[in-house]
Amino acid sequence: MSDAFGRGLARADLWLGWVENRLNLLAGILIFALMLLGVAQIVLRTVFRAPIFGYIDIVEVSMVGFAVLAISFVQRVGGHVRMELVVARFKGRALWIAETVGTALAIFIVAVLIPYAYRHFERAFDFGDSTIDIEIVTWPAKLAVPVALSVLLLRLVLQMAGYFRLAAHPDIEPVAVPLLKDAEQTAAEEISHAEEDIVRGAPGAGRGRSG
Repeated sequence: MSDAFGRGLARADLWLGWVENRLNLLAGILIFALMLLGVAQIVLRTVFRAPIFGYIDIVEVSMVGFAVLAISFVQRVGGHVRMELVVARFKGRALWIAETVGTALAIFIVAVLIPYAYRHFERAFDFGDSTIDIEIVTWPAKLAVPVALSVLLLRLVLQMAGYFRLAAHPDIEPVAVPLLKDAEQTAAEEISHAEEDIVRGAPGAGRGRSG
């Protein structure tokens, strides 16, 4: 990219992506740990008649983390479910203007949610809020919400800047915006990946021919 604005966006995207990747990894670890806990709960309950005490409390607190920590990562890669009945019809500058407006609305909504989420954390911290059975403190889980939303807000601001850059110059290389694919492209990629998996799993795949 030749413009200084695009280079600045690329550096900011790289830095924010590092943060998002770590939060996404943490969310994945929480999900994996909860899966192991679920298996242990089933075995202990059915075989030994001794379920894990406070299992519901642990799930209740843990699910907040993996529900919100990866939200900015998913926004970066364009993984959120979107209604594109209108936007999908646009091309060029009109598309980038529509994306800029939609991202600006998302910024407004997230910016409104962050103070309320922080107040929920603050009340839980001040009052010592905890779960019912084993009394796990809830403020760390409630703090995860404004933190994740703040990272999402930074991602949305970065994407709006990227869309604004493209709206001004539609022919330059996109930076810091998800390149969304239409249904045909997505289906073609899924078919290609499925064919590759079949080839890898076929008998003799990956082995050289003898003779």
